[in-house]
Amino acid sequence: MPRHDQPLDARERWQPADYEQYFVILGNGSVKNISWHSTPFDHEAWQFGNCFKARSDAEQTREAVKQLLLYWQTEHGR
Repeated sequence: MPRHDQPLDARERWQPADYEQYFVILGNGSVKNISWHSTPFDHEAWQFGNCFKARSDAEQTREAVKQLLLYWQTEHGR
């Protein structure tokens, strides 16, 4: 049975080393670079899939997520 606290592909995903910079998408849609310090925030961002090596990857993902959210709101009248 798969564990829900760690995706099946976790071993294949990039995870920053200590003090390495990574990019996250914030709740307001902005992309911010952060230094990895192995904090709960760092691990939660990574586990959720919100941990990017390149700003361009975070920006591209942000646009896809934005489209999905707008579609959901339009289709479900919320």
